[in-house]
Amino acid sequence: MAEGANPAVLSCVQALGAFVAKGNALLELADKESKEVSLQEFVRQKLRIEQEQSLLGLIEAAAALYRSLCVKRKRDAEDLWRNNKDCAALQDAVQDFQLLAVQWDSFLQRLDDELHLGAKTPTGDHPSKCISPDTPLVDAKTGETVTLEKYLGKGKKILLVLIRQFSCLLCRLHLKDLEENQTSLDAHSVQVVVVSFGRQEGATHWLKETGCRYDMLLDPDRKVYAAFGLEASVKKVLNFSNMLLYAEYVADNMEFPRGLPSLQDDMFQLGGDFVLDERGRVLFRHCCQSPTDRPPVEDILSAQ
Repeated sequence: MAEGANPAVLSCVQALGAFVAKGNALLELADKESKEVSLQEFVRQKLRIEQEQSLLGLIEAAAALYRSLCVKRKRDAEDLWRNNKDCAALQDAVQDFQLLAVQWDSFLQRLDDELHLGAKTPTGDHPSKCISPDTPLVDAKTGETVTLEKYLGKGKKILLVLIRQFSCLLCRLHLKDLEENQTSLDAHSVQVVVVSFGRQEGATHWLKETGCRYDMLLDPDRKVYAAFGLEASVKKVLNFSNMLLYAEYVADNMEFPRGLPSLQDDMFQLGGDFVLDERGRVLFRHCCQSPTDRPPVEDILSAQ
């Protein structure tokens, strides 16, 4: 390393090196463990936020990287090393960082390919422009069987917010944003209904934890998810770029919710937002391409 180099730059080199070493160790362990059991078992048991040595450990590693660099955002870290292109050691560390990103996403793509993950639309056709009002669902608060027909034909648009797992922080933040814009939703005659594929035990816990005021319906067979063509994907949830974005929440001292140990959830199911008119016709469709991908309230309100 060059003598007399800027101490802040040298600190950046060391921080990047430590992050890449941690990322490579997590990836090597995941590759090893994925070959010792079925991929289904690996994904179900080994990819959990409670396990620090799982791939999700990269979130805390990235948060540690941000703290070392005295930044809280991925873009600020990238600006730092872009502004020091004259330091060869730093550029070498950045190349190692970029190589880790490629290898990380390549491993996740292999999991998706071998698990045949993708859209849940049974026929492979484009999702229909209408959702069946007769689809059987469960009222999460009462346990009673209901259908979407309960909400249709009352002069209101229905915003279906299909969430991921109960412990999805980004889903909770999205619903909080909707609650903070309730006046605008009311002015546009939009009623929010939350949909989950989870069990009632998990829904009861989620409702208590979040204090969510919206109606919640359970779709255990994911028929509504399939009708809208929503995907399940390891890569779209845990890709390298997303992990660094998740770390921004940790850097802001936010905690990711923990699921109930007694429940088997699916963290790789993606969600979406869909506005229906009073006949069930889809006016607005947003299929999330990652957990961070939720539409702005302004876009939802523009649905005609």
